[in-house]
Amino acid sequence: MAAESEARGVTTAAGRGADAGVSWRRLPLATVAAALAASAANAVVFFVASGAGFIPRDALVPAAGGEAPITVGMVAASSVAGALGAAVVFAVIGLFARRPVRMFRIASVAALAVSLAMPLKIPGVPASMIASLEAMHRVAWAVIVGILTTLARKGETR
Repeated sequence: MAAESEARGVTTAAGRGADAGVSWRRLPLATVAAALAASAANAVVFFVASGAGFIPRDALVPAAGGEAPITVGMVAASSVAGALGAAVVFAVIGLFARRPVRMFRIASVAALAVSLAMPLKIPGVPASMIASLEAMHRVAWAVIVGILTTLARKGETR
């Protein structure tokens, strides 16, 4: 059995391998790193898109208290919320799945697909704004999934 696992590139000894599981000790730090990195990356996208006129200052989007213009604070808060939600999903998957990293990546692609529909539901905004918001969703997804599945994975110390 061990030889068969090694032939597939998965080592079972000492918890190392391509999909060894979730490191519960490193998950909190990885979550903070993912939240900060996604917020920073999306702030850059926001400022570039806003500066280019793709996100009009007078365009309103659904917010907690009704409707509001998109701000860098809103972008950062949404990125942090996405990272926290992804970490919770990763943790739950880590409790039950045999290959949690692989399963989380699959689930995250499904979540990304659903999230890409959200900007399409904002009434009366230009297509450039929708494309910019969808770019932010993709950036957050890539950063968050990349960091969580790298830093919070069991195995060799990085």
